[in-house]
Amino acid sequence: MADVLAFGPEAAERLLREYGLRLVSLTRIWKGTISQNYRVTTDVGPLFLRVSPGRAVADAEFETQLTWHLLSHGLRVPALFQAHNRQGYVKLPGPVKGQFVALGMLYQWVDGEELCDTELDEAHAQEVGQLLGQLHLCTSTLSLRREGIYTPSHIRHRLRDIVRNPRWTEDLHPTLIRLQTELDAPALRRLGHLPSGIGHCDLFPDNILFPKGKARRKKARHSTEHGPWMIDLEQAAWTPLLYDLVVSLLACVSPLPSVESGDVQPERVGPLRLASARAMVSGYQRMRLLTDDEWTALPALLRFCCVRFATTRLTDVHLREPVQPATDSATEQPASGAGKVHSKDYRDYLWRLARLDETSSEELIHKLR
Repeated sequence: MADVLAFGPEAAERLLREYGLRLVSLTRIWKGTISQNYRVTTDVGPLFLRVSPGRAVADAEFETQLTWHLLSHGLRVPALFQAHNRQGYVKLPGPVKGQFVALGMLYQWVDGEELCDTELDEAHAQEVGQLLGQLHLCTSTLSLRREGIYTPSHIRHRLRDIVRNPRWTEDLHPTLIRLQTELDAPALRRLGHLPSGIGHCDLFPDNILFPKGKARRKKARHSTEHGPWMIDLEQAAWTPLLYDLVVSLLACVSPLPSVESGDVQPERVGPLRLASARAMVSGYQRMRLLTDDEWTALPALLRFCCVRFATTRLTDVHLREPVQPATDSATEQPASGAGKVHSKDYRDYLWRLARLDETSSEELIHKLR
């Protein structure tokens, strides 16, 4: 989680001048843990502004080149504006001359609808799978490369340092041992041979926007001109392509039974809703077929993703001191009921890991394939 930056209308006006735009209004969007997000109304209409304190220029340059590449290949990602400096970002100056405190990036405003995992049906899941497969096809011609921050070695490092956290308590020790044991599984050491490329690495429901309203969603499923939008490429990096798909399987089609509505629970394979999971895999394979090695590795990657999410929710949420919002005219209080609520409880992924314990690898592969 990044530092909180006081960012108000005056700073927004200076930033927009770098794009030749005029500020009309600034509204904080209370989402995200890495950056501060805003809706900026300008003289050309509403835009999305992301302000990232402490972000490296190299990371912003990587995202800029990736976004413009994807746009040139027709992927549905919000357009990234080019500033007067011909870059996709602007440095926000600090109190010391020559230094900057944050990077600002300005995007097209997408008037889409965010859905929770419980709201994603089979048609949605298929669209998400196809969108992710399209991303992997588009990035196969991209020469950029960047290591991600959610690799097994990165997660292992987080777990090793977790006991030094001042909020650590001994009742978490069994969970720590459980997660460390999973990371030492021999199957994880054999994943380096899988097809790899640039992936999103964080394609959760809150990074997907669907057309608003039932009519538009129905139209989207029968037209190549409409469909979901992929947003937030901050974590995009080089990764096994299957890993990117597994992240979305666990994030989008693995809701806990306790939060699902209705008396009849859908059929599951492990923690996954079977019909929706198969639809997502089917949508993905419209763009790119999984290899036999990838099918074999799928159960191990599902287990690793459970470890990843349990670990990051421990370190970034459960053991983190609450951050008070900066006080400026754009950051007063989050609107009541704004956005969707997504689980940040590490125990939810321990539950999913336990469901994988109850399912054989053969059964998992057979039912999804």
